[in-house]
Amino acid sequence: MNKKITDIGARSKVIFKSLVESYLKTGEPMGSKALSSKISYKLSPATIRNVLNEINFHGLIQKGHFSAGSIPTDLGLQFYTHALLEPGSISKSEKEIIEKSSKMNNLLNEQEIITNTLNGLSKQASLVINNEKITKIRKIDFHKIDNHKVIFIIEHEDGYTSNRIVEIDENIQTEDLNSIGNFINKFSKSMSPTEIQNNIKIFIKSARNQITNTSKKLLLKGIKIEKSQNTETFFVRGLPNLIKNNLETDLDSINELLSDIETGKMANKMIKALKKSKGVQIFIGSNTNFFKNTNLSMILSNYKTKNGLTGAIGVIGPKRIDYQRIVPIVSYMSETISKK
Repeated sequence: MNKKITDIGARSKVIFKSLVESYLKTGEPMGSKALSSKISYKLSPATIRNVLNEINFHGLIQKGHFSAGSIPTDLGLQFYTHALLEPGSISKSEKEIIEKSSKMNNLLNEQEIITNTLNGLSKQASLVINNEKITKIRKIDFHKIDNHKVIFIIEHEDGYTSNRIVEIDENIQTEDLNSIGNFINKFSKSMSPTEIQNNIKIFIKSARNQITNTSKKLLLKGIKIEKSQNTETFFVRGLPNLIKNNLETDLDSINELLSDIETGKMANKMIKALKKSKGVQIFIGSNTNFFKNTNLSMILSNYKTKNGLTGAIGVIGPKRIDYQRIVPIVSYMSETISKK
């Protein structure tokens, strides 16, 4: 957030906060006279107009259509949620609903329960992103099947084991098996797939003329760890709620959102944003690169479970979503999941 904006005076913040909260409830512009009667400061409409001019200078408000009153811009709403929002309290019944929905053994298989719970509590659309944990490789074994085939057995830390049979045209000699054994014996600790790939290249380069082409083929093909093309899983529910609520959200906006979700663009953007943030993050309209349109907002919070699974949960709604109510719900859900 621009430092000049965050440094606006206390009086300006009070007036701006009052204007924003009125807009979130009614969707209507607010003028200096209405603000004068609403705020606790005893200020004349003329003084408030001067303050509004300062706020307008920072790009936080704009004139409403056919009205002398003002409404917040997307930047203004972002500033409000960043610096002035006072989240409400989550009720006991809401906590119980969230805790009940989070009593699952496998988060990857229970995303529908989480999204349905957020849908019910927020009356908006909701989402879950699971960034799958890449487990390290604990052990690699190999066995010669015949003169042209070797089977490699790769065991991961989580107990998952994969087998790969490598068949080559050349005859497999004892020295080839010794080269493979020499590489595997270098394991002193578990390694990630990327570390193993790099170590194979280093091993082959350092051995140079002491390793045959057959050994190179066996190592590169047999211990090639296939990387998942989809390391994150993305689930969204309740998009019809955005249309049903009819709060400045049109069909074009929904279709655009669906397109970004289907092509994977949305998940990629979110994963990048999560790596730079902690806790609840709010993204509003044209002030974020999540939405090309200017009618949607997203309240997102990341999580990290005890077994290392990371991701995020969130709510998608119109710009005039009830931030005071939804922020603590999203926050509590992510905290509950993180305790698993």
